[in-house]
Amino acid sequence: MDKDLSRRNFFKATGATAGLAIAAGWSPFSYAQNEKVRVALIGTGSQNCVHIEDGLAGAQEIDIVAIADCLIPNLGKGFNLICGDDEAKKAALKPHLYLDYHEMLDKEKDNIDAVIIATPFKTHYKIVMDCLDAGKYVFCEKTMAHTYEYCRNIVTKCHETGLFVQCGHQRRYNPEFNRAATDIIERGRLGRVSYIEAQWHRNGDWRRPLPLRKDGTAYQLTEAEQKFIPNFERHMNWRIYEEFSAGLMSELATHHLEVTNFLMGTMPTRVHGTGGIDYWRDGRDTYDNVALTYEYEMNSRLHGFGPLDARNAEMQNHMREINRPYTVRVTWTGTLQSAYKGAYMLVIGDKGTFQLRERTAADMPGCVFCAEPKKIYLDPKTGQPTEDKATIEWIRSSGQSQKYTRLEDVPPVPFESELGMGIFDKTPDTRQFEAFAKHIKEGGKPRTNEMVGLMASICDIAGHEAVTEKKTVEIDPALYAFDFETPNPFEYESI
Repeated sequence: MDKDLSRRNFFKATGATAGLAIAAGWSPFSYAQNEKVRVALIGTGSQNCVHIEDGLAGAQEIDIVAIADCLIPNLGKGFNLICGDDEAKKAALKPHLYLDYHEMLDKEKDNIDAVIIATPFKTHYKIVMDCLDAGKYVFCEKTMAHTYEYCRNIVTKCHETGLFVQCGHQRRYNPEFNRAATDIIERGRLGRVSYIEAQWHRNGDWRRPLPLRKDGTAYQLTEAEQKFIPNFERHMNWRIYEEFSAGLMSELATHHLEVTNFLMGTMPTRVHGTGGIDYWRDGRDTYDNVALTYEYEMNSRLHGFGPLDARNAEMQNHMREINRPYTVRVTWTGTLQSAYKGAYMLVIGDKGTFQLRERTAADMPGCVFCAEPKKIYLDPKTGQPTEDKATIEWIRSSGQSQKYTRLEDVPPVPFESELGMGIFDKTPDTRQFEAFAKHIKEGGKPRTNEMVGLMASICDIAGHEAVTEKKTVEIDPALYAFDFETPNPFEYESI
């Protein structure tokens, strides 16, 4: 391709024709074999700094070429993490630092292909839409947006532009979680999943100290920063204020709800909830504890549906009934006043249970399969275990099962023992950014596409309403229905 018609100048050269082509599903961008995807970061607080050190450091096809953050200390932190002691890299990146992301999108429009957004939750929508309008692919931290209308607008905008929004639900790129999906959906390892229990418990106020100067004195906002940050304390502690966040719901719950959606292959139909500020009474207005129950209506068309065989004579007489639609109930609790058991999911079936948790260190247990306890039959004459079929049949039919049986626990099976430690050669964060680059360069949609973001956000918005109003909220399927083709929201990797 002629250098004057490079991918970074394509829109400038072809105008509206390019937009029509993209909307039709064709991408004009052409990448050389070793050419990297050039990205800009918007927000270099804690989350994007995690990405810089982990996922982006591991994603060899991505090059960070610009940064925007309205707080100078954050801008400097991101800059230093990217450049380290590399003076040449510092010199190259320094002219591309911005307080105003609008200015960055304007000045870097021919220099960047994509944007990675990690800003307070309720700022996501406008930034995402501005980036899509600028013709950039978007990686947006969860949760995608805070109203149903905003979420739907993002999906529609992706359809109109041919771009995508990838959301930061990284468990979809965790091999252990994908193995769980494979075992449930393809192998029926858990049998019928009937109940899911999830929690994310922490012990702390969730507050962050205001930054200090090098001499240890309190940092004072510059005049330029004050244009974007009217209240410094609220800006730093945005997770505990409704102005910016839904608290436990938007910051933690959506991770587990998104996993449930793809394991079940559907969305919940309703949610009951309650919560309150009962411990950290320090001026915050997001809840410090919540408890919710989501209901998933399962039918045989869904990949999470678990068919049953008759397990006793009475069930044998009701074969037409046992595989009718059923309900899976999912509880989620979050708290900031106790870290007991931390964060995990129990996916409970009639053949066993998965305990799902993210492995945050090489020596930390990840996901585990726990088979149902094994029933041992005891010989009535000797009291010893027996496998004699006639004796077992007599015990079953005699009404003496409680007397002549016992349950024996089966040792749990860590996923790593089946998959091997090689699955941890890359972190889920690296895998999700490798996917981000891959789909920008080669086309298609990432696993955590805009429809995944929409559905997780719907779960969050409905749950937040249920909790704050202490009521049952029905989830209308029309919220995630469109009159155009949308990407698959339930994709997983078969492992």
